[in-house]
Amino acid sequence: MRIINSTKKYFKLFVNPEHHNPSWNLNFAGKVSSFPLLWLHGFMGSSHDWQNFVTEGFSDYCNILVDLPGHGNASIEEGSHYEDLLNDLCSQLSAAGFDTFIPVGYSMGGRLAFHLQRCCTDQITAIVGISSAPGLKSESERIKRMAADRELMTKLRSQGLERFLREWYAMPLFQHIGKDRPLLEALIHSRAQNDPVQLGRSLELLGNGALPSLWGELSKIELPVLLLTGEADQKYCALNQEMAGELPNAEHHVIIDADHALHLEKPLETTDLIRHFLRRVIKGD
Repeated sequence: MRIINSTKKYFKLFVNPEHHNPSWNLNFAGKVSSFPLLWLHGFMGSSHDWQNFVTEGFSDYCNILVDLPGHGNASIEEGSHYEDLLNDLCSQLSAAGFDTFIPVGYSMGGRLAFHLQRCCTDQITAIVGISSAPGLKSESERIKRMAADRELMTKLRSQGLERFLREWYAMPLFQHIGKDRPLLEALIHSRAQNDPVQLGRSLELLGNGALPSLWGELSKIELPVLLLTGEADQKYCALNQEMAGELPNAEHHVIIDADHALHLEKPLETTDLIRHFLRRVIKGD
């Protein structure tokens, strides 16, 4: 692999440009020689979401910060299929020399982490899911969710991203973020850089209703799994408790006084739990 501007905190790693897939934009931070962590953001986010988090808490790891397809600088071509996208990411990481890595996924990114372990079976050694779930259980739930997502994107296009985002973060799910004005404004500014058309394609391919449910496969995932939820996010607390009962080697931790975006609301507590988990699964401490 070839590193550009490696003296900076953040740099890009370029794979053979003839085989580079624009659906996944990879940025890197930390120590290239250390164990790789693959950071997967949530819907409407980007790789920049993780920058402060990994700089302050994970600078001793090789952090692969990903723009998910349809977000940031990663685009989705018409006619794409979600399995092809996931396989392309696995291939891209293999070509860059990452034989093993641990995905850390938030919300949509956490859901993708569980799907990714199906095609990167030999590369993934553990999973960290933050406010995430393995999809919707029934076909009827998926159909309703896809219809709701289409309405959501119609609303986004009619309102514009900034107004849409202000309403989005006014939901009870993000009450702690709403009380932190600097954080709220930073998130709105960052997410407003996305392309509404690409966000729509992302929901069509990778949304909660679009991806098949993995609930029936949880008992077969023998990897160590860390599940984190915020105390005020009752829906995901319940889902993750159920997941922990299905997964053979999982632990679920609830962070007090936090909502859905607990890594932004309680970064120190979130960092401590993830680092403790990583020490055990990587170093055996």
